[in-house]
Amino acid sequence: MRHVLQRLALIACPVFASLAGCGADPAGPTETAASVDGDHGGRPGGAPGPEGDAVACAPLAARLQAALDAAVDAQGLPGAAAAVDVGGCSFRGAAGVANIEPRTPMKPGDLFRAGSITKTFVSTLVLMLRAEGALSLDDAVSAHVAGVPRGEQITIRQLLNHTSGLFNYTDTDAFLSAVEADPTRAWTPEELIAFSAAEPPYFEPGRGFAYSNTNYIVAGCLVEAVSGQPVVELLRARILEPAGLASTYLDGAEPAVPGLVRGYGSYGGELVDTTSAVDPSSAWTSGGLVSNTEDLTTFFVRLLDGGLLGPAELAEMTTWVGALPADARGYGLGLARRASPVGATCGHGGSMWGFVSASYCAVERDAAITVLVNHEEGDVERIVDDLLRVLRAP
Repeated sequence: MRHVLQRLALIACPVFASLAGCGADPAGPTETAASVDGDHGGRPGGAPGPEGDAVACAPLAARLQAALDAAVDAQGLPGAAAAVDVGGCSFRGAAGVANIEPRTPMKPGDLFRAGSITKTFVSTLVLMLRAEGALSLDDAVSAHVAGVPRGEQITIRQLLNHTSGLFNYTDTDAFLSAVEADPTRAWTPEELIAFSAAEPPYFEPGRGFAYSNTNYIVAGCLVEAVSGQPVVELLRARILEPAGLASTYLDGAEPAVPGLVRGYGSYGGELVDTTSAVDPSSAWTSGGLVSNTEDLTTFFVRLLDGGLLGPAELAEMTTWVGALPADARGYGLGLARRASPVGATCGHGGSMWGFVSASYCAVERDAAITVLVNHEEGDVERIVDDLLRVLRAP
């Protein structure tokens, strides 16, 4: 079990492959299911015409499905689901299996653990509270949440852009030992923060960048303290219900929506089901969301189109940390930027036991893409780029 948990130390981590600018500095046989939907609402590319668009979109859908099939086969993955919206076309596809025993074909609407994509939702809540004057991004964390090490020196902004220096609780031996001893244990946010508090900080607040799940556990506590509501209720009232995200929920904090696929890891040459390896409360607001490709695509489009935050808050969210490691060249407030084959993208990636995820909007191509994989070692960013290359084809 210990070697499994060492891998699970990646809980709720982002995928930071080739991050570059968002709007600047862009770099250049499985069972399947696919659909082309002509009803786009506010998705990229504008509203399609009443008839004929399904026919016009069909060749693109076929190429995207072929690319998804090939990616799942090349990586030896159990399965994946993908959504791509571009130019009035909406592709929803799946490949491989949702469960290897009994063998169950993956479907486009299946649910996955979304991992650190949760952080963008939580940051959005914080910025909504900021817009109402309930807090300032320059407030000290200690003004709202007690018990955070150096909370009087750390600002809310530094939590959201990972410049607080707080040690990542999922990297501590104490956390790994505790979940190994009792994988079903439900955790409180205070207990998770305590694992971080027992370790030295990475650096003085504001003096570096270190991705830490602790930041967003504290952010969840902050949201509750400032709003006076459970974060799950605020999440549902402010984001999920207004945006129509009916397949998204915070696992462990509210009733599950049916349809979660099984997640896997590879150990000793065998696929191991790790879907329930650790109680979801151990991720909470750092990575506990469950969702599907439709909901995540809708969320990021609405967010970046200004449907959830005003211009001032979006400007704060897209103010990128300046000095980052070479593999993480763009991070704002719960939002990442990366290069892609169709130009700069904004969104977030994540990993959770048995799952990896990525959801981005390509601003120059006016496209949106989400890819969800039910294997913790899947290269989800590679699949994102494989599908985006299809958009470059004539």
